[in-house]
Amino acid sequence: MTNGKYAPCCNSRARRISVVCALTTALLVGCQTAPVDRSAVESGDYGPYPDNYKEIIQAHWRPILKDPYSAQYHYAGGPFKCYMRDAPVAGGKPVIFGYCVMFSMNAKNSYGAYIGETQYRFFIKNGRTKEFSKNTWFDEFWYR
Repeated sequence: MTNGKYAPCCNSRARRISVVCALTTALLVGCQTAPVDRSAVESGDYGPYPDNYKEIIQAHWRPILKDPYSAQYHYAGGPFKCYMRDAPVAGGKPVIFGYCVMFSMNAKNSYGAYIGETQYRFFIKNGRTKEFSKNTWFDEFWYR
């Protein structure tokens, strides 16, 4: 205490901020999930292997691109088994199983110029696709 007043580091605003920081830290630590049960991953329903994954992906992009016939696809390998997980607050368990394909694509824009390669990750199950990226909530890279 200085001259009957609180020191600057001990005012009520600083206390509130420190309490909020402590609660936020506690909540984030509480959201940490346990490792995935490998038996659940092994026994998941992945659906049939998508042999025609290139056609599935190109069919997805055809109505979206300005010039779909100019698209150049570069695949980083074939489909591999993967899964999507619940949010950490829901337990983070694998809930949807399927196949992932990683590729890059370059296509022409409205001016007729190529825009540059962009990397994509697609989830395929039973011929249906969903674009997604690596989930930053979890440490592991899906499943191979």
